[in-house]
Amino acid sequence: MSSSKSANAVLAKTRAKYGKRLTDKDYASLLSCKSVAEVVMYLKNNTSYKEVLKKVNEREVHRGRLELILKQKLAEDFSSLCIYAKGTSEHFSEFILRQSEIEQIIHFLTTLTSKHKTDAVFTFPQYFLEITAIDFTRLAQAHTYDELFDVLAVTPYGKILAPLRPAKGAAVNISKIENVLYRYSYRILYEDIEKYSSGKEQKALIEMFDSIMNYMNFVRIYRLKRYYHAPYETAKEYAFPYGSIPAKVIENMCRAETGDEVFAAVKGTSFGRELAKLTYVYAGQIDNLGLYRVTRKNIHFSTYPLVVMMSYYFVMKTEYDNIVSIIEGVRYNVDSDKIKQIVIN
Repeated sequence: MSSSKSANAVLAKTRAKYGKRLTDKDYASLLSCKSVAEVVMYLKNNTSYKEVLKKVNEREVHRGRLELILKQKLAEDFSSLCIYAKGTSEHFSEFILRQSEIEQIIHFLTTLTSKHKTDAVFTFPQYFLEITAIDFTRLAQAHTYDELFDVLAVTPYGKILAPLRPAKGAAVNISKIENVLYRYSYRILYEDIEKYSSGKEQKALIEMFDSIMNYMNFVRIYRLKRYYHAPYETAKEYAFPYGSIPAKVIENMCRAETGDEVFAAVKGTSFGRELAKLTYVYAGQIDNLGLYRVTRKNIHFSTYPLVVMMSYYFVMKTEYDNIVSIIEGVRYNVDSDKIKQIVIN
């Protein structure tokens, strides 16, 4: 298959999958469900989730297990696209692997003392299990932070995490670990964009991820200021060194004392104008809304396979999060109008 044919195959396959996403009608129907069983039944009978749910008994399935099945589908859908993404494209699919690995590491850290921590193994798809450097079997058997860090020591994350390994009996700083790991992941991503893409495609990839990083940095700093009154040094540490927001503006955001001052810092900038176009219920939604807006637009209009394929993953990850939010809301009898407010569509 020539590079041109391969590119066309990625575009066609990705957009075909995107066409099977949940519709406004589907969301309306899901929001009208009165139980988790009804949610499962609707997904099973009316959507592209019917295949993964066909053997599921909606009356007996546990909410947690249901979420794991849906996450498995998300990963398998993306991995099926990787078959068409040959050559340099494979370097960018590794980004999704890293993101999934980091998500699992954080999950294991936060559930280390939970009786159900081994459930986390099932959130990692078979496709990734075949290529990951992490021994998830050993990880699932870890009962202490030392054991967990020992498992990770022989992976690419070992050297990064070594300075953050807690002393015996001390608490682990999960927030700092998460920050360090994601900074590492995005650093490798930007390096790969520079190494393995070129010309207009490289520019489009950088613009895509710069836009995503802008929203992520804004929300990170906003939350630190709004809820924790974090000092400049902390905000600076947790801000990713990527994105297209000018350095001076980032400085002003980090020096802000309130959430309102963070908003004021970006007013008048190109990012501030993009931010003003979003409709949100609470500021914590901004990063996910921004990501969805950027990636959905790419799927419709970009002519670059790498951009479209990676955008598809983010859009479908948003759909997964929406379903989980609906399941949680229904389970706890939250009013459907309130659930709708947090669904991104």
